[in-house]
Amino acid sequence: MSGRNFSLTPRLSAFVDEQVASGRHQNASEVVREALRRYEDDMAFTAAQIEEIKAIAARGRADFERGDYITINTPDEAQALRQRLRAEARARVRQHMVDAEAEAESKAAAVKF
Repeated sequence: MSGRNFSLTPRLSAFVDEQVASGRHQNASEVVREALRRYEDDMAFTAAQIEEIKAIAARGRADFERGDYITINTPDEAQALRQRLRAEARARVRQHMVDAEAEAESKAAAVKF
């Protein structure tokens, strides 16, 4: 492992000291390593979100190019679409809950045997 020196603001330095004093970490290096691991995870998560957004945009462009879209001309049409989408979302959530409950029951039954 390579040694490095970092300058911290007084606030961050106090935070590091608090973490060590609390017993959560043995020393300042552990605090910094955990912070960097979390930062790395956060960056990976952000990159994954960006890729998902790009994929959604690509699907949207492909749908548009195929003519697979609807045109909304009035507020009433917009309201009807919102209601339909809400109903579809509620149905998906209900189905997900049913599936999750069935999976939990299945696991519980497997544990009994």
